Amino acid sequence: MRRGIISVLPLACLSTGLLAGDLAAPTAAKFIRVILQASGGGKVNCTDKEIVGALTDLGVGIDPESKVCWVGTDKEVARLAALKKLVICPNPDWIAMGASVAVTAEGGRPAIYISLKNLGANGVTLPDSIVKISKVVK
Repeated sequence: MRRGIISVLPLACLSTGLLAGDLAAPTAAKFIRVILQASGGGKVNCTDKEIVGALTDLGVGIDPESKVCWVGTDKEVARLAALKKLVICPNPDWIAMGASVAVTAEGGRPAIYISLKNLGANGVTLPDSIVKISKVVK
């Protein structure tokens, strides 16, 4: 199962164009789905309409009570992190505010940042295969 999850990442990188600094919604949704599957979750908490649409297209369910959340603004980060949610965001700077994972674009390519400390705080673990392809921050 893990091997199948990781094989999706290269396809996610090639399938859609990138926006400056942020991934296009369909690409971000593919990374969110991979992280969601790797963490054992089935649904994601998300209010960003563009990301919700892309997630729905991928068959990912939306649930406001989910342990895994995508946030589109920095104001949501601290609130959801305080509730011990796995917070995925588009900006690596938000990791300092409590986000666990940032999925963004650098030099026209997707980049994943992970805070092991923040992941530990919400009790969700990701497989080493995800951590190895990520930039780990403190």
